[in-house]
Amino acid sequence: MTTPLPQLAAQLRAGLDPLLPVLAGLPDDTTRRQRLAQALGLPDGALTPDALLVRFALPDAASHGDVWPVLVELLRTAVAQSPPTWQLVIQDVLTLGPGPVPTPTITTLPPTLGLSFDLTGALTLVPGLAVRDGIRLVLSLPSATPDDCSLTFRADGIGLALTGDALLGLLVPGGLALQGSLGVRLDKNGMRLEGGAAGKGVAIPLNKAPSVLRAPALYVSARDGGLRLDASFGASLLGLGNATVDGVGLDISLSGGGFTATPVAPTGFGLTLDVGPAKGGGFLAVHDGRYEGALSLSLGVVEVRAFGILDTRPVSVLVVLSALFTPPIELGLAVTLNAVGGLLGIGRTLDQAGLAQAVQAGHVDDLLFPADPAAAAPRILTTLGAVFPVRPGSTVVGPMFRIGWGRPVSFVTADIGVVLELPSGVVGIIGRLRVALPAPQVPVLDLRASVAGVVDAANGLIEIIADLAGSRLLTASVEGGLALRVKSGQDATFILSAGGFHPRFTPPAGFPTPKRLTIAIANSPLLRVVFSGYFAVTPGTVQAGAELSAVIGSRSTGVTGRLSFDALVRWEPSFGVQLDLGGSFELRFASRTLCSVGLRVHVDGPTPCWHVAGRASVSLLFFDVSFPFDERWDCTGETALPPPPDVCRLLEQALDDPRSWDPVLPDGTRTMVSLRADDEADGRLLHPLGRLRFSQRTVPLGIEVARYGPGRLPQPTTFGVAVTFAGGAGTAQPVEEDFARADFFDLTDDEKLTQPAFEQLCSGSELTPPAPAVTPPRYSVPVEYETKWLGGPVSIPKPPWRISDAAFTAALPFGAVGRSLVHALAGRYVAPPITTPDKPVLKDRSYAIVQAGTLKDAGFPRKSTFTEATAQLGTVSGRSALHQVVPAYEVRP
Repeated sequence: MTTPLPQLAAQLRAGLDPLLPVLAGLPDDTTRRQRLAQALGLPDGALTPDALLVRFALPDAASHGDVWPVLVELLRTAVAQSPPTWQLVIQDVLTLGPGPVPTPTITTLPPTLGLSFDLTGALTLVPGLAVRDGIRLVLSLPSATPDDCSLTFRADGIGLALTGDALLGLLVPGGLALQGSLGVRLDKNGMRLEGGAAGKGVAIPLNKAPSVLRAPALYVSARDGGLRLDASFGASLLGLGNATVDGVGLDISLSGGGFTATPVAPTGFGLTLDVGPAKGGGFLAVHDGRYEGALSLSLGVVEVRAFGILDTRPVSVLVVLSALFTPPIELGLAVTLNAVGGLLGIGRTLDQAGLAQAVQAGHVDDLLFPADPAAAAPRILTTLGAVFPVRPGSTVVGPMFRIGWGRPVSFVTADIGVVLELPSGVVGIIGRLRVALPAPQVPVLDLRASVAGVVDAANGLIEIIADLAGSRLLTASVEGGLALRVKSGQDATFILSAGGFHPRFTPPAGFPTPKRLTIAIANSPLLRVVFSGYFAVTPGTVQAGAELSAVIGSRSTGVTGRLSFDALVRWEPSFGVQLDLGGSFELRFASRTLCSVGLRVHVDGPTPCWHVAGRASVSLLFFDVSFPFDERWDCTGETALPPPPDVCRLLEQALDDPRSWDPVLPDGTRTMVSLRADDEADGRLLHPLGRLRFSQRTVPLGIEVARYGPGRLPQPTTFGVAVTFAGGAGTAQPVEEDFARADFFDLTDDEKLTQPAFEQLCSGSELTPPAPAVTPPRYSVPVEYETKWLGGPVSIPKPPWRISDAAFTAALPFGAVGRSLVHALAGRYVAPPITTPDKPVLKDRSYAIVQAGTLKDAGFPRKSTFTEATAQLGTVSGRSALHQVVPAYEVRP
């Protein structure tokens, strides 16, 4: 147990007072040395440096972080291994060293006694740590008031020397060597340290350091029964840049009754470069086996940024690289490539919850292309570690792009990152969109949307979350978020929320609830108007709500008002509606309400009945009036189901609709005129050689359907329409249109996600009239010319003559018909020559029935649509579970 300082002072005076008068008369030096040791209270009566250190070291050091007990033990070990020159001085009484005990100059202690103990010369505590100029310990003992005593400890020339490290050799030729002095004073006011204490330990004021260092510092702290010395400094790196080193030092620990020293690598390393066009900097930090680093380097037209995390327990690596182009790379149509990048993580995974939190916290910038990587590096590394945590055996990899649009600067920028997690196959999508109009520097509209999504095909999960943090319209801030989850399988679900949910709805566990969509229409000290709202869709509900609040003046003196509604429409277990309406108006002065009006209405129904309840209240000065109401009606407890859809009637209406019928021109012909039906005629004109087409989109024909939109048919039905000419003449070919399969067939949620959403199915027929039975006759007309003379004397007519075929052919282009406009444009209406069509590059899509385990062809005819192949699979009795329908290109040989 340590001795309090006033008690130590009293013990020393009590032991020296009776000894001094008789010290000179003792028979020999050994006896005098032993009696003096007993008077000083030294252990075992030995007057040695080790005993003096134990006696005069700081008595209550254990209450100061255990630094001094370890330091005293280091000094004792060093003194025992190499005894130094020492001296004990009792001021104005005697001076004692390793030699004989001298005779005291006086036999009575002075009123104020000063006692000092000095160790001179160099003391090597451990390799790399030494005390160059000795240690001095001074105890001041006033006789009248022992409480005013003080103890001063000073170690001059504490030196830290680290050599042999390659990195330190580059920065500090010859190794790191720092030297300083440590002083401590203990009195009734407590302990005071020269240099004070910092988060890294006790600061040792330095008085000697290599000239190449900038701002060197040295700290000592207690750690696990030993000491830790940490140094930090700045230096030049080969003239190419400046480096900052933090945490390099020495770890001193107990080992086999002694102390061992272990050099410690830097825990932080910063670097700045300025070599020609290359300018930038970065840092590397180490903490508990984890290395984190960041680098930003400008190479003229390209700025490179990098962030990295290396964990050693267990081993994992995460690296994010990006390159920004200045000016951007032109892609055409005012589209530019502003930046590219990539992400690689070995032993890392994608945390969906961490990704959603990063979006809602507005930290998606940290994952893509941060604006200020140097200032935000600690936060960026923290976000990266949270979104991509350690998972042995997992790998994440993906590219990143920044696309811009606009001139002369990109007022629309989109950052896109796609991350693939292996071997799970989960795909993460990270995006950020900014629309700044008219310019990013002074935007009137500044829309910033952060988006993150996860596609987990193995579990049938698609999840997207978006946030509008930081968006503004003029001076009004725009906030809010959106979240989407689509899940197939046994726990299938669909949830879409923009701005949140109805107050009475509990969202599923783990679903990230987005922020309310909020627009601050006015935001000033005297006027504040805020609009907020939400919209959500779940498998059994549709939800919507909005609120408009206004404050004129302040809430203590002014006018406040609010209007709001919340609506919830449910489908399961039965149809129902919940509607909440609210409004209030309040006039306040000096925090007192002068007038207020409020209204709350709740509507619920129709099961088990319609229910309306609420309260209206009016408050004016000294009286309040409220009007509660609660009414119910139509309490049948049942809700009639809607009748099944009448598809036949709808199909008949499509037959009567003129828009379902279209005349088709003959192939390879062009008309010189447009045909228009007579206003009084009923119908549309048909080309004599053309075809007639009937097509509708009400229901697919010729295939069994089980539902029509949201309603189910009483039983699966096949619909068909027969269209022919009178007497059955002509030929008919089927016509196809796109139909949504989920509107006509019973599909599970998994099938809706994996099977084709739309398919070309039969929608009608195209009729071709029969060929004419008789070939029309041909007529030949002789060509005769009559000659007339225009002007001049009339000559005697010559006998008629016949023009030759060659002369007639040569004269045709110069006749009235040959020079007419109709003849000049005749080529427009000539049928194009028949040529052999080029072979198709892509094959028509087809589907095949294969064996479920091997994907080998099961021997059934291939179909052009998935629906036809599925119908064919249904005819395979007893074996349908062993087969499946796949696109033809997936069939294995």
